[in-house]
Amino acid sequence: MPKAARIVFAKDSAANIVAASDFFASNRSACFCISCGKELQRKAPENGFPYFTHAHRTTCRLAAHCALRAAAQRVLMESRFIKAPRAGGAPGHIQSLLIQWTDSVADFEVVHVPVDFLAETADGQLIVEIAIPGLPPTVPLESVEKLEVPTLVVSLPDPARIHGWADLRQCVLHSVENKRWLFPFEKAQRRSPSLPAEEWHAPSMSGAPDKQAPSSWTSAFAFADNAFYRQLSPAEQLEKLQEQMALPCDQWPTEADVEVRGENAFDVDRRRWQADAFSRFVLPAGRDSAVREVAFAEVLRYLNERYQVAPDREKAARMAVFYYLQGLVERGALLPYIQDIEEPTYLAAGARTSADADDLTWAAHATLSASQLRVLSVQAGLKVPIGCVQELLESFDECHPAVPVGEYALILARKLHAPPRSVLAFLRDAGLVVEGSPKPASAAQETLF
Repeated sequence: MPKAARIVFAKDSAANIVAASDFFASNRSACFCISCGKELQRKAPENGFPYFTHAHRTTCRLAAHCALRAAAQRVLMESRFIKAPRAGGAPGHIQSLLIQWTDSVADFEVVHVPVDFLAETADGQLIVEIAIPGLPPTVPLESVEKLEVPTLVVSLPDPARIHGWADLRQCVLHSVENKRWLFPFEKAQRRSPSLPAEEWHAPSMSGAPDKQAPSSWTSAFAFADNAFYRQLSPAEQLEKLQEQMALPCDQWPTEADVEVRGENAFDVDRRRWQADAFSRFVLPAGRDSAVREVAFAEVLRYLNERYQVAPDREKAARMAVFYYLQGLVERGALLPYIQDIEEPTYLAAGARTSADADDLTWAAHATLSASQLRVLSVQAGLKVPIGCVQELLESFDECHPAVPVGEYALILARKLHAPPRSVLAFLRDAGLVVEGSPKPASAAQETLF
């Protein structure tokens, strides 16, 4: 009888995935089997790699396989990118393609078909199916293929060959030999042609077809909801918008009535499409105090699916959405995040978070040590990736970021996938921020300039 693979990954009491090779994480709290939910113990042989075993003898044949699958999903969620083979490459030479996304979800149902991982990329939705030897798929791949959503199958090696996060990240993110397309992903390569300087050029959606139409990657439930909305009468649409805004139309905030160029492109009053976009992309952040990315391409796609845009007014629609998002930035509802003329992205956060940071300013000669970062980040409930550690230490080496405290808290919260309030608590505990406005320069100082 073959020997069962050793369990390398488990979940802790907070449902976080930890590796046996991560001594501090796996010893911080009790660990449990992802397959059966029973408690595990960590083993560290002198000549070998650490692993988990069940605290009490039990039969759990797929424990290592289920743990590997859950760990792979976590890697995809946190990394937000994957390298995939480019379809149609020359035989014997595999060209890679980098795919990135902003939002994702694991173990999701697409039209009642369970998928391992679903990501929202700039070029459409992407499904990632994880194949592990000995672990039966949740549903046959033929069912996933019938969805006609771009699907990448990642084949992982036997669990016995994965000893920790480094091995897993290499297989999931960087290797391309172990990946194949179940349904092709046509990543656009075309960019908008340059225009004369005197002509206004609104950002165009990279790779968007000449005629805006629902593409195959739009999830069925989202498309059905948008199609249903388009069939409503103007009065019914207004009622739906008032429900989304949770306010009657005469009490809508000024953020839903911004005068912009091209505002008539959607063939409705500007307050309607602006309230629709505002309630869809900005309001949720204020309700749950989370930081959310708002991508220009996503907002434009959303409005095009809900309102009729004539072919000769598509450029005006892009212009209207671009200027509207810029108007929200001027009003403090959005914060610039990725300032790219082709794909600008913004951050939306709760008003309460901004108010909490209004009275905070950077401390003079702000300094953050590695020991402070390690202790206070745990105290604030923050998980700081290795790539952000050096950035934080260099940002507070008797200096501080050039942006206001509130802006920095939102950007850092997005990088750490944490609430802005936790970031502000960390900055306070570390003594990097102080209450009150900065002191004005003295007369003696002013004469120096």
